[in-house]
Amino acid sequence: MTDARNSQTYLRTLEEPVPSDRVSQSKLRSVFNYPTDANRTSQLVLRSFDEPTPDDRTSQSLVRAIIRGRVAEPVVRAWTYSMDGHDFYVLRLGDTQSFVYDMYSEQWVDWTSTDRTNWRASRGINWSGGVNLSTLYGSDVVVGDDTWGLLWFLDPLQGYDDNVDTDRPEQRVYFERIAMGQVAVSGRTVVPCYVAHLTANQGEPVYPGAGVTLYTSDNGGITFDDHGTIEITTDEYSYPQLSWYSLGQIRAPGRLFKIIDDGAVARIDSLDINDDG
Repeated sequence: MTDARNSQTYLRTLEEPVPSDRVSQSKLRSVFNYPTDANRTSQLVLRSFDEPTPDDRTSQSLVRAIIRGRVAEPVVRAWTYSMDGHDFYVLRLGDTQSFVYDMYSEQWVDWTSTDRTNWRASRGINWSGGVNLSTLYGSDVVVGDDTWGLLWFLDPLQGYDDNVDTDRPEQRVYFERIAMGQVAVSGRTVVPCYVAHLTANQGEPVYPGAGVTLYTSDNGGITFDDHGTIEITTDEYSYPQLSWYSLGQIRAPGRLFKIIDDGAVARIDSLDINDDG
């Protein structure tokens, strides 16, 4: 940190002697992870006695302020890693967005963290020394978090993030997964949409109460209609399809379908609409 100052001032006025007068030190601390132009903390103790007192004591006071954060970094960073049979190319656009390209599916995906507009992983690598730890942590991919100063292992099978507060590791952070698709309609054609079927794995939500929600938009994504959430039941594998009924008609230029889940399913196979009644 470029400039940090701690100062303290004691001003005491005694009109008459006192048998015992004690003032112990008061301390104020401020800690910043990242540089700041000026960080100052000061304290003032002012005491005035008009008459003697047999014994006056002030015990120590300790105040701490710990701030974790990061300075703005409008830098484009690119790095790669391989995991679960896929090769990934990560493009982080400063502090705004993180785009990840899957070489296998040939698709770009926008990745974010729960409390950010981009993915908290600043950069990463397939760590050769982490091969022996991959059984415990899920992979040998280690990434750095430039906000909290932590190192993470990526686990392709874990449906949640560990808590950045290392004092409370038992609190999990569930994140949303979003998938979108479009049914295009041209001219004056009208396509009825009686039902939409989502085929995905079931029975293993990351927490009780996790669900899948369907949204649709007929104006190019400007606004979306919420068609409800279907909760996924733990250990229930007998219903491979999730269905939403009475979705109206699709007109030109078409309809966007958006699926959002917060750890309910780990894999989406397909979304089909029944347009023949």
